[in-house]
Amino acid sequence: MSFAQAIARGEFPVALEITPPRSEKPAVLLRRARLLDRCTMAVNVIHRPDRQSSLDAALALALEGIDPVWHLTAAGQTEAGLRADIERARAGGVRHVLCLRGDHAGDEQTPAITVRELVALVRECAPGMLVAAALDQYHQGERSRRALVGKLRAGATCVWTQPVFDLASLAAAAELVKREGNGAHLVAMAMPLLTLEGLERISARLQVPVPETLRRRIAAGEDEAWRAFDETLEALAEARLVDGLAIMTYKADPPPGTAERIVEGLRRAGIVDIEGAA
Repeated sequence: MSFAQAIARGEFPVALEITPPRSEKPAVLLRRARLLDRCTMAVNVIHRPDRQSSLDAALALALEGIDPVWHLTAAGQTEAGLRADIERARAGGVRHVLCLRGDHAGDEQTPAITVRELVALVRECAPGMLVAAALDQYHQGERSRRALVGKLRAGATCVWTQPVFDLASLAAAAELVKREGNGAHLVAMAMPLLTLEGLERISARLQVPVPETLRRRIAAGEDEAWRAFDETLEALAEARLVDGLAIMTYKADPPPGTAERIVEGLRRAGIVDIEGAA
């Protein structure tokens, strides 16, 4: 069963989001993709200009029997190039795509395509894919609402959030998707942050605010930071605001014991049912 099928059936599937290596390194890619393979149904592959492309990594994972979520970015792309990439993905068995604006390190004169147009293009070229769009639940002005509505009307059937640090902003996002989404599913991102350095870097990179209470808990030490993460998982499971979950780690290759600790948190929250969790 795919992530798309599971979420359509109301099964609250879990995905893992990873950063691909800087160049093609199959062993590194597979190690990262299999971090939580006991409890994840899909692996999101981040796209960054200085790393192996999300598409190349997604195709490599598909060959290994791992269901990838391809991050398709609009920045710096032409429609012809996008059509070619979508066809490669479709032919290679990629069944999930997250459409994003993205960053581009190349020719800034390349005509831009909007994310809404990107969603519509995937719908045209690969109608069987699950097409997702992103939502920043921390910045929900009228412009953000209009952009989301445009992506949903273009054919996005799933919405992925930024990392969840408080449920108030997530609740507002869930209401927006429910009101405007015509049955679209919402997937929340959850991320264990264990040091203040990691917290500050993620907050700056993603431009998301962090509650002072979380900052104090992380400052109190790793045990308290893990408890904060566990409580986030439990709150997501109990609140029923979202239809699925994506786990992201701060480091591309997290330290030993991280996977076991995440799995245990998922098990305690009732999100996964795995015998022998740490």
